[in-house]
Amino acid sequence: METEEKSWFRKYVPWVIPVIIFLWIPTILLYSPAYQNAAYGVKSWFTSTQINVRNIDKQILTSKSNIELLQDKLNNLIPDKAYILINATENKFVLRNSRDTIRTGMCSTGKDEILIYPNGTRKPFKTPKGMFSVLLKRKDPVWTKPDWAFIEEGVKPPSARSAERYDDSTLGAYALSIGDGYMLHGTLYQRFLGLPVTHGCVRFGDANLEAIYNNLDKGAKVFIY
Repeated sequence: METEEKSWFRKYVPWVIPVIIFLWIPTILLYSPAYQNAAYGVKSWFTSTQINVRNIDKQILTSKSNIELLQDKLNNLIPDKAYILINATENKFVLRNSRDTIRTGMCSTGKDEILIYPNGTRKPFKTPKGMFSVLLKRKDPVWTKPDWAFIEEGVKPPSARSAERYDDSTLGAYALSIGDGYMLHGTLYQRFLGLPVTHGCVRFGDANLEAIYNNLDKGAKVFIY
């Protein structure tokens, strides 16, 4: 009969070797250059991911802060009184009072053409863009026609005081001057509203012009873009 010691040896030793091998192989792998490189790569990726997440969070906070600052600046730029926005590309306007819309509609702006005088002088017919102010308001305005109004028609300009210079119908019932000869006014050709057909001024239909005249005080802002 086998002794108890031999019996134990035969019973357990065959299992010891596989266990040792099982534990030994991972240990070798753990310390192998390939594993170390892979582990370092995973660690670097995880670390960089954490850094990127922190950077993204920081960028989001910065963006929110910038948006709030821009909103504050925009709020400060919005006039307290009524003002008008004129889209010279689409020939549309928005009349606003503080943050409320009073009226919207079509208008007509410059036809973006150039008239060449007989002496070679060039006169552009283009609506200026930027921020302007209402400098003068007039009811039943009389237009003093400049030289280009006659030259465009192929007529020699009359003397400065000629009665031909004065036109009491073209500007409509109201006119609001914004400087350099440019005005917001009415038109005899309301069927052309929405088209770029003016010599630089901004034309409106009768009802819209009346609303603009009644709401825009002297000094009111006019934004043309």
